[in-house]
Amino acid sequence: MKRSLIIITVVASIVALLSYLYWDRALAFYFSTNPYGIRKIFSYITELGLSEYYLIPSFLLFLLARGRREELSKGALLLFLSVALSGIFIIIVKIIVARFRPPALIHDNLFGFNWFEFGYMVNSFPSGHATTAFSAFVALSLLIPKFSKLFLSIALLIALSRVVLGVHYLSDVIIGGIIGTLWAYYLYNRIFKGTK
Repeated sequence: MKRSLIIITVVASIVALLSYLYWDRALAFYFSTNPYGIRKIFSYITELGLSEYYLIPSFLLFLLARGRREELSKGALLLFLSVALSGIFIIIVKIIVARFRPPALIHDNLFGFNWFEFGYMVNSFPSGHATTAFSAFVALSLLIPKFSKLFLSIALLIALSRVVLGVHYLSDVIIGGIIGTLWAYYLYNRIFKGTK
């Protein structure tokens, strides 16, 4: 793992912790008022964080390219596994930590963790959309480096949409982004090791 990735992971984790302690509540209350009427546009952006948009095409592309175009099939496999495995991982984490979502804070003053519970209102941490976005777009940026800034900007917008829409805290999306990124890098090194 690159040293820069380790540094980014550590710094982002510290920012997530600070957000949990100091900023999450304030941001949740702020965005609950729909400032500037921005929810509508972010409701479209957030749709790009759905895993099926990446899992189905990448799996089909893998099947079509397998045995014919090795690099393309490996790239499709990387995208599929990055989204799939990071998704499975965060489902397990969500059940273990069972963090209340922002609406629970807004309406019932519930904040924090409710360990080993399952349900929509207690699966805020980490953000699944942020994990999917970063696993997919970091994988794509590794495969097509010249578009990396565009890909990472899209991932960031998707992640931030979850905070704007009031369904996740900032710390949720930061950790989701870290998880997605680490899975993409790990799988890239496993799949392409010795070939690039």
